Amino acid sequence: MGSGQLPKDSDQIMTGGGDETAASSQPDGLLERLHAVVLNRSYTAKFAVALAVIVIVLAAVGFGSYLQIQERIVSDAATDLETSATHHADSIEQWRTTTETETIAIAAAGVYDTGTSTDIRQYLTTAESSQVRSLHYVSTVNGSQMVVASTETSTEGRSPWAVEPVWESPVLAAMNDTTGTETVVRSTAYADGDGYSIAFVTPVPDSDGALVLVARVPAAQFHDGRNGFKTQLLTGDGGPLIGGQGDSTPISQDGRRAATAGQTTTIETGDRVATYTPVNGTSWVVVTSAERESLYGTSRLVRWGFLAVIGTAAISLGVAGYLFGRHTVRPLRQLRHRTQAMEQGDLGVDISTTRQDEVGRLYDAFGNMRDTLRRQIQQAQAARKEAERSSHELERQNERLDEFASTLSHDLRNPLTVARGHVELLATRLSDPGTDSADLQSHIEKLEDAHDRIESIIDDVLTLTRKGASVEETAPVPLAAVITDAWDNIDNKSASIEVAGSRTIDADRTRLLRALENLFRNAIDHVGPEVTVTVGLTDHGFYVADDGPGIPTDAVDNIFEYGHTTSEDGTGLGLSIVKTIAEAHGWRLYIDTTYPDGAMFVFADVFSEDEPDWYGTEFEWGRSEASD
Repeated sequence: MGSGQLPKDSDQIMTGGGDETAASSQPDGLLERLHAVVLNRSYTAKFAVALAVIVIVLAAVGFGSYLQIQERIVSDAATDLETSATHHADSIEQWRTTTETETIAIAAAGVYDTGTSTDIRQYLTTAESSQVRSLHYVSTVNGSQMVVASTETSTEGRSPWAVEPVWESPVLAAMNDTTGTETVVRSTAYADGDGYSIAFVTPVPDSDGALVLVARVPAAQFHDGRNGFKTQLLTGDGGPLIGGQGDSTPISQDGRRAATAGQTTTIETGDRVATYTPVNGTSWVVVTSAERESLYGTSRLVRWGFLAVIGTAAISLGVAGYLFGRHTVRPLRQLRHRTQAMEQGDLGVDISTTRQDEVGRLYDAFGNMRDTLRRQIQQAQAARKEAERSSHELERQNERLDEFASTLSHDLRNPLTVARGHVELLATRLSDPGTDSADLQSHIEKLEDAHDRIESIIDDVLTLTRKGASVEETAPVPLAAVITDAWDNIDNKSASIEVAGSRTIDADRTRLLRALENLFRNAIDHVGPEVTVTVGLTDHGFYVADDGPGIPTDAVDNIFEYGHTTSEDGTGLGLSIVKTIAEAHGWRLYIDTTYPDGAMFVFADVFSEDEPDWYGTEFEWGRSEASD
């Protein structure tokens, strides 16, 4: 929008401070000057509006944070309840376990079988601890059960259930030996004075009697020090065992059943939140509860604080956004339309403005970006043409290299053919009687060796120039079969081959055969005619090793270079061909310098460690101590 253009509602924008009548009375020229000087040059004020919008976004993020905090408060409160309930349940369980252990220990004494009732009473009195309310020895007298000795003498001579009816079931179970020795049967909890007690009954070994240990259920630990927490201990049928008398906290049957089944559960009931947790080894349930308002009180304060901040920010920024929004959004919308035209390929679109504020500089930046993009496209097109030219040049060089190889092969093979014909003719003449061929025969053999050597050089050069660069197709190849063929194809003299492991791999069989032949010849040439060559598997490929003196450390880095050889008759191409063929397959070839028994060439990345043999061939895994 140019400086001479004014939107229809510009008067309202300019008079946001309340002086609408005075502003509308000014001449149009003054308004235009104010528009050019104030609005076009004071984008800082409009940018402040953008910051205010960001504040709104931050307020929204803050509200989301509040929700997370509220969730965390609820979660922490539930965790506190569960921790408190679990602590009480563990304490009750520990008390039960300790009491049962004490019951079994007291019943294990030999006094019951050999002593009189006075001896037994004296022993029980000695064994009584602070955790035990009373001890009773019950035995069968005249066909009925009777308390024979007790720390409470008033119970002696009476039947156990006459003393306390709830003792009957556990005493009969113990007396009839239906539970086995070192097993404690508990009675239900029963009122005993100002608290509750439980009878722990266990058979007495080597006797027809049973020991009854009466222990007071510990209630003191249920007085939780946490403000607002109340804890109860419920029996299996849901009745309160400890706590709960006069308490209005409702008991959730779902929570009780879940706890009875062994699951800790937190449930909101009415205006209270309660956690139900089981006491292991019993049907009891510990319930810890607190008022919802007390438990989640912090969440309410945080909620009102966030609502106050968000409400204030929304009202303030809404008014400011109305005053300055149109003047900010319109040029950005225009810029968006022009950049969309650029996106569609129109790099000649006009991105210019008369504004001199931040929006104007933004337009300038997009214009510079358009110009830069246009130059980069031109440079990319030029680079593509250069790349195409280089590619054509490389193709021509490759063609010339192929022509060189063909010429070398043709020019060397023709005279070799003629020379070999003369050698054969000379050999025929020398076979005539009377001809002294001893001296000439050695020259003929040397000539034949030279011919063989020239043919080997030709094959090596062709392999490097034509066949080593890439592998177009591979197929499943049994490694052991290729090893056997490669060994049979060379003059192995008195050498021996050992296959320590084999499997099927993906490879170009012809080139793999060539690589193995070169490695086998290399071992025979450098170690001797009686060398032993071993081929085996590693975790990721295979290796070829010999039992020679190994490779000197200073020669390892250069051994695969073209022309590198330590033999007077060598060309230095054999190991170069092997490396070229390996790399053409995507493998790595290196020398294991830690191998102590000779030279080891390792082909790595042939297959992954956990890759199965897809082709179902039989193979035996072998592993070198120096595997990759």
